[in-house]
Amino acid sequence: MEKSWTQTNIYLHFCLFFAMWIAARLCIALIENQIPIGLTTDLMEVAFKTAIMVGLAVIWLNRNRRGLWLGNRKLYQFKLPVVFWLLLALFIGYLGIDMWVKFHGFHFHSNVINSGQFFGSTICAGVTEELLFRGFFMNSLLKHYSFWPANIIQVILFQLSHVPLYLIEGLSLMGWLSNVLTVVPLGLIFGWIFYRSKSLWPSTILHCVWDAGILLFLS
Repeated sequence: MEKSWTQTNIYLHFCLFFAMWIAARLCIALIENQIPIGLTTDLMEVAFKTAIMVGLAVIWLNRNRRGLWLGNRKLYQFKLPVVFWLLLALFIGYLGIDMWVKFHGFHFHSNVINSGQFFGSTICAGVTEELLFRGFFMNSLLKHYSFWPANIIQVILFQLSHVPLYLIEGLSLMGWLSNVLTVVPLGLIFGWIFYRSKSLWPSTILHCVWDAGILLFLS
C-alpha cells in the first residue's frame, strides 16, 4: 500500500530540487555568456524550468497521492472566487500606480521579446512555480500542518528557490532585501489564494499578471 510522505521526505525532496535548480541556473548562465541574449535564451530558460519544476512536480504528485491535501486531479478545477478578482484588481492597480510614479506616465517595454526574459520570467514562471510550490509543496505540507505554518514554510522554500539567481546576478545587499520584500508577501498571497480557492488557477493567473506587469511596464 502506498504511504504518504513524512515531513522529512518533503524537505529532502526540496533539497533535491534545490541542487538541480542550482545546476540548471549555472548552465543557463554559462550558455547565456556564449550566445546573444534574446528569444533563444528565453526559450532555453523555459525548457529548463519546465523540465525541472513541472517534471519533478508531476512525478512527486503521483508518488505522494495519499499525502496531498488536495488531490492532484483537482488542482486545476476552474475556480475563480470573488477574492481572486479583488486581488487581481489590487495587483493591476498597484502596478499601474507604481509605473506612473516611476516613469511619470505610461511606459511600455516594447523590446520585451528580444530581452531574453518574457516567456521564462512571466508565463512560464507563473505556471511552473505555482505547480511546484503551491501545487506540490504546500499541498503536501497541509497534510502535516495547519494553514499558516504550511503557508510560511512553503514561502520560505519559494524564497530559497530564488537564491541561485540572486547569487549568479551578483545582487547587492539592497537588491536582496528588495527582492525578499517582494517575493515573501507574494508567496504568502499565492499560498493563501490556493488554500482559499482549492485550485491552482487563481494563484497561477495572479503570478503571471504580476511578473508580466513588472517586465512590461516597470522594467
